[in-house]
Amino acid sequence: MFITLFVVWSSASPSAFVAACPVEDFALTPAERQLFLALNTRGVRFILLGMGAALLEGAPVATQDLDVWFERVDDEGIRLAAKDAGGFWISGFGAQPPAFGGIGLDRIDVVLTAHGLEAFAAEYARSPARNVEGVEVHVLPLERIIASKRVTQRAKDLAQLPILEATLLAKRHES
Repeated sequence: MFITLFVVWSSASPSAFVAACPVEDFALTPAERQLFLALNTRGVRFILLGMGAALLEGAPVATQDLDVWFERVDDEGIRLAAKDAGGFWISGFGAQPPAFGGIGLDRIDVVLTAHGLEAFAAEYARSPARNVEGVEVHVLPLERIIASKRVTQRAKDLAQLPILEATLLAKRHES
């Protein structure tokens, strides 16, 4: 399953990615929505990163997953929130990273190391809370997504930089 944003414009040059591509329909699964609600209710701090965050920041992209960075992966609230959402939390062991299981939670990837970023508290403070389908989600700003992708130097991240940088330029032009 892909999360996709379609943008349509009527002129040869789009107007700054159609006012920096406001996202109105993000298409969370019911379980993802319930998980994020439960995490908020339980006071678990998290940030959405990667291309899911880029999409919410207005980039005209698609992604297959939602990268989530937790302040503390040992927070009992994560396990309880997963249960509230009809799923379960695997805390990780050995080389196996933590993960969610259950119907509708398979797109969520837990980020343990956010390359090129500051400590969680600093990034959380600069990450705006967005309303995504009635759920408050902190979203890493586009500038920070770009910084992280530059540091990783993975081919797929480098390939995404031009559209992310163009979106950032369009957003700055509009403001």
